[in-house]
Amino acid sequence: MLVMSEINTHACIRTTAIDAFQLGYDVILPKECVDSYDEEHCTISLNYMDNRIATVINGSNIRDVLQNKSKKI
Repeated sequence: MLVMSEINTHACIRTTAIDAFQLGYDVILPKECVDSYDEEHCTISLNYMDNRIATVINGSNIRDVLQNKSKKI
């Protein structure tokens, strides 16, 4: 599992998330921890990735997601 927090959601985040997904990682994107200088591209990228190659969540839910994933292992 990979929890990502970076900037330039439409470029760096999206590319890294796709690479991680293709390598078999479960990708988690806390939406308060990613951003871009272009809000529209950020939103479009998060919407594209959510439930396809990553799970976009509220940052406050990270603990719950990690606990639920570890129970499945």
